Amino acid sequence: MKKVLIGFFMDGKAGGIDKYLLNFLEVVSEKNVQMDFLTNEIDGELKDKLQSYHSRLFAVANLKHPLKQYAQVRRILRKGKYDAIYLNISTAIDCIAAIASKHEKVPKRIIHSHSSGNDCENAVKRLVFDLIHSVCRLFLWRNGTHFYGCSEKAGEWLFPKRIVCSEKFRVIYNAVDRKIFQYDEAVRKEVREELGIEDKFVIGHVGNFCYQKNHEFIIDVFEEVLKRNPKAELLLVGKGVRFADIQEKVKQKGMEHSVQFLGWIQDVDRVFQAMDLFLLPSNFEGLGIVGIEAQCLGLPCVMSSTIPKEAKITKKCYFLPLKSGAEKWAEFITKRQWKRERARCLAVAEEYDLENQKEQLKNLL
Repeated sequence: MKKVLIGFFMDGKAGGIDKYLLNFLEVVSEKNVQMDFLTNEIDGELKDKLQSYHSRLFAVANLKHPLKQYAQVRRILRKGKYDAIYLNISTAIDCIAAIASKHEKVPKRIIHSHSSGNDCENAVKRLVFDLIHSVCRLFLWRNGTHFYGCSEKAGEWLFPKRIVCSEKFRVIYNAVDRKIFQYDEAVRKEVREELGIEDKFVIGHVGNFCYQKNHEFIIDVFEEVLKRNPKAELLLVGKGVRFADIQEKVKQKGMEHSVQFLGWIQDVDRVFQAMDLFLLPSNFEGLGIVGIEAQCLGLPCVMSSTIPKEAKITKKCYFLPLKSGAEKWAEFITKRQWKRERARCLAVAEEYDLENQKEQLKNLL
């Protein structure tokens, strides 16, 4: 039996990497492959889910305790006698497990980049983390044997250009189950009735409330849209460290009756159905998987130009620079007629289809 150690989970529902790893487990799980996972804190629900695949979940120290994490990962690798380690990370600062795996002489050491920036709330800390990332980036690649990214931009964030341009690097697009993410007029009508937005022009966003996702800008854009279209409504799905701050900002602008905070919900595809337009003005993204999901549902999207162009899988996906400001974004949004219909995907969309990607993911190991 082949044994693979995979990291890092948060809680199985925290965002892009967790979603990718659960898809990966679903696709690659086979009788002759034992897949175990690393996390910083055990989540009971996630642990139970993994046990159904006969996968174990190991908790190791976070990056505030690098020596402890290093020792714990080495111990797990040594005891488990793993054939491969597959590390899914966002910054080069998260290099400890890769170093430990090289020192344990794990034959196959895969490093997969899922971001293109540091998601830190404090601007000063963000500069410091960017500096540490730049230093760690100089040696991270030396501890890997195979290198992947959810986009070329994500690869360039984590690895030297010569690695990204070599045969050692490949793009693995974060796949979407397109059987789930399909436009359904009946579901759209049902959800809009549930939310009381039957006659509204509905703008939506899905994502953690954090620096990366740029909710402050979303609120500024929506304020300008609302001036031009009083029947506009904003749906925000997610939670996070900036949740209370964004709620307060909405209250200060007197828009409480036009903005709905839905929290985290399991069937996010239903909420996508209710929207007329999806906003993704992120400060950075490795790819922006929610944008792919939205487009698969035929939802028009307006994204920031910081997002990799690989995220465009339909003609109704547009990129605008953040520096152009909220008013310009609002003008772009309100001067167009947005129509919901089944997605007419570009050829590149096949790369994001979970069914089409199964063999590629299996070959990764």
